[in-house]
Amino acid sequence: MQTLVYLATCKENCSIRKISEATGISSGYLEQLMIPLRRAGLVEADRGVFGGYRLGRTGITCQDVLIASEGVFRPAPCKECQKNGLCKTHQIWSLLQTAVSDFSKEVLIEDLAAHLVDRGTGGGI
Repeated sequence: MQTLVYLATCKENCSIRKISEATGISSGYLEQLMIPLRRAGLVEADRGVFGGYRLGRTGITCQDVLIASEGVFRPAPCKECQKNGLCKTHQIWSLLQTAVSDFSKEVLIEDLAAHLVDRGTGGGI
């Protein structure tokens, strides 16, 4: 998430090194993270001297990022629980899953980035 928020504050393509310095995320991890983000169309990349990464489109939600990088959020069921639908813990986790899903699809990366720029911290996290 932090990587895309940073990219939303950039006016030009950003190299892995620049993203790493700004976010504190290792270059190796960022390179691996960019693979599913590119597949999902959330980031685009150019090679060469002026190459780097940029957002792939506008309107990217936190849910888009979570699904691309982590997969669909599914709370872990109870270990060896035989109660299925009657288990209160299952019901709580189901409510949590719905709340996380509903909230994450409402928050836009651009809004998070605009908040940083408004506070004068754009171009870094």
